[in-house]
Amino acid sequence: MSNLNLYSPFWELLPLKGLGPIRFLTDKSVLQTYHEELGSITAERSENFQEQQQQLYDTVNQFSEFFSQDDLNTVLEAMQVIGDSRDDISTVFMDAGISLEYKANQLVEVFADDRAKQLHFQGIPLFDSNPTQLVMCISKQLNEIPCIKDEEIAFPEHNLFLFSFLIEQSDGAYQEGKKKGRTVSWRNTARPYGEDLSGYRPLEMIEDKVFGASKTE
Repeated sequence: MSNLNLYSPFWELLPLKGLGPIRFLTDKSVLQTYHEELGSITAERSENFQEQQQQLYDTVNQFSEFFSQDDLNTVLEAMQVIGDSRDDISTVFMDAGISLEYKANQLVEVFADDRAKQLHFQGIPLFDSNPTQLVMCISKQLNEIPCIKDEEIAFPEHNLFLFSFLIEQSDGAYQEGKKKGRTVSWRNTARPYGEDLSGYRPLEMIEDKVFGASKTE
């Protein structure tokens, strides 16, 4: 492709694998190796199930007139359901528009916003390309029909999610989303507590254009 030589292999989005040489399950300590490309750390957030519980208790005690014991029990039950999946999670935010999420200090998710101008998929820039053509290319290369709900496009087999590239319309059509605020995230496994994808529907125009021949069989 014409853009292939313009983008560094470091900034290649690799579904199910990682970001260029930064592969999923890489230890967090290796992050310092990539400061030249990713820039400095702007923030870091950690999640610990016990700490989350304590914060909940503190909040309930502070605003006890607004919470009943039933309210507390309901929230605690919900936290317990996702507790194991969100325990020992840390997220590192970089000034290049990339954030890296770790579980037990092993990389499990990459998230990028529209500041990551060099990010590309097989030489196609993520944030500067025509979104329809981009999604079609990803669909063809991954051999997967994406699905959409509101502003999120999902490639669930590859744990890849694009936001605000295309927007679902009530009549079944789609329109291009705003460039400002577009994001993309990809993981090594399914989202631990993401929305049920049964509410999404296939991006039919992508299917028609990319896999149209198979539909006539």
